[in-house]
Amino acid sequence: MGETTKRIISGLTIGAVVIVALYYNTAFYSAGVVILVGLVSFLGVEEFYRLSDRGLEGKPLRLPGFLMMVLILVNFYLMYAARKHPELALASGLPAQWFTPWTGTFPMILIISVIFTASLQLVFRPIDGAIFSASTTIFAPLYVALPLAMIFPLFQLKMGVFYFVFIALATIMTDAGAYFAGKWFGKHNAGLKVSPRKTYEGYIGGVVFAVAFNQGFLYSWQHFTGHGGHEMLGYVEAGVLTAVLSVVSVFGDLVESQLKRDAKIKDSASMIPGHGGILDLIDALLFTIPLGTVYFLYR
Repeated sequence: MGETTKRIISGLTIGAVVIVALYYNTAFYSAGVVILVGLVSFLGVEEFYRLSDRGLEGKPLRLPGFLMMVLILVNFYLMYAARKHPELALASGLPAQWFTPWTGTFPMILIISVIFTASLQLVFRPIDGAIFSASTTIFAPLYVALPLAMIFPLFQLKMGVFYFVFIALATIMTDAGAYFAGKWFGKHNAGLKVSPRKTYEGYIGGVVFAVAFNQGFLYSWQHFTGHGGHEMLGYVEAGVLTAVLSVVSVFGDLVESQLKRDAKIKDSASMIPGHGGILDLIDALLFTIPLGTVYFLYR
């Protein structure tokens, strides 16, 4: 079986799982979405820690890193649940204020994580590599878990599922369009050291294909669901937004490629046939989800 075939089959399988989770996104207090985001975050952070492990020269501390990841996800979920599942406080028997968001939560998590990480580094690790070890420990949850946690404030919106799918399609179709455009028409190398095989034709084809695909998606959503109003995107707005997300997704892909080159490996892992690891799969989404979420929240 060729790599392209593996890539397509894996993508369709993962897509089916995501579709089911989105369709039942409010069932059991959004348990499906929580499990999916939590699992992807855990695997992504773990892959990052393996990428950044330099042995005696410095290695990340997993305990404070994973604790920080959990705190970020729990914080964003509770803010989401306070609006979407107010009955959760009664069902769980926990105090209602636990589900009420308050200003300054994330900075508190960051400060506590830095103190905890630095303290463990001092007690359990050698002085050599301390800066690298502490930095990578804190960076992994910020790079992986925080962008994925932005799904929860996006889902608070009335059209949250549509917005998420729109962002995801802009990202995925950029990658698919760039792959085939580069394969069929690529002649002029983009000259990037981090990804020397990429061509200008591939990048342009990815953006064009993503814009065209999302125009079709927008029309289909309106036609088959009948949803409209100010929450729905116009075609010009959708085209411009898709183009911006498409370009940003390219940078997300290149940043992860840079991390892999620094670690001197081809893929972040080998768990997903045709794709590699979780980071290889979601690298662009880690950039487009936060950007898209901020846009739709303040649109």
